Amino acid sequence: MPFIIRACLLFVLVLGLNACTSMTSLMFYPLKDYPATPAQLGFDYQTVEIQAHDGTDLHSWWMPAQGQAKGNVVFLHGNAQNMSYHQFNVHWLVKAGYNVFLLGYRQYGHSDGQAMLPDIFMDVHAGLDWVLAQDNGLPVVVLGQSMGATLGVYGLASYAKKAHVDGVVLDAAFDSYPGMAATAMSRHWLTWLLQLPALAMTSEYDPIKWIDQLGEKPLLMFHSPDDQTVPYDAGGRLFAQATSPKTWVSTQGAHITTFRSAQYQQVMLDFMTDLPLKHP
Repeated sequence: MPFIIRACLLFVLVLGLNACTSMTSLMFYPLKDYPATPAQLGFDYQTVEIQAHDGTDLHSWWMPAQGQAKGNVVFLHGNAQNMSYHQFNVHWLVKAGYNVFLLGYRQYGHSDGQAMLPDIFMDVHAGLDWVLAQDNGLPVVVLGQSMGATLGVYGLASYAKKAHVDGVVLDAAFDSYPGMAATAMSRHWLTWLLQLPALAMTSEYDPIKWIDQLGEKPLLMFHSPDDQTVPYDAGGRLFAQATSPKTWVSTQGAHITTFRSAQYQQVMLDFMTDLPLKHP
């Protein structure tokens, strides 16, 4: 039997024997190096060093708005690379007058720790704590893309101060961690057998179980039928479970390319313009 096949079968066996929360670390693909800082791309920023509840040191960035600030956006990026690679998805917000906090998850970039569920939700809470502590009287919006959108659902639903978050924007979110993992495994013959252990992954934090517990705040969801990474139906099922007020926008284009379009940028800007200026 060829080595690669024996290795894959052994991997399947190991996953099957360890089908528990620790398996979720396989869903994250962090990189440590930053190819560019916001300053190198012409934006002001400051490094924010915070600690998660378990003591893990997190390295994040705060990009102040250009001009008069209109609000604060907490940005949760996808599962690969780090915030340096994903910053291009939020530069337009800074130019439009919004402060942006880019959360550096554990294990990503210069942050410590290992990315896995449920530990990474402590990072979401720590980031929200820091932004709310700025107490600038402006609305706070959570913007998540792909895995970040999915993390944002339970991360916010379980957050003690979620009433102080004014709006949620999810781009290409999925409804189930095991379901998404199995879908990803099914796309290549080398990982096809991993669908079964993937389905055994914990579903305790699945967004579809928590999307209705975000509190009474506006929800805006984007998803493209052209998305070849996160199935359009996975986002649709999540939206159906959410409570009002909620808005679904069917976009065009590949996975998380939403904000390359001025049209969809404006949709989000209009959404945030309607939010209250002060927290309750």
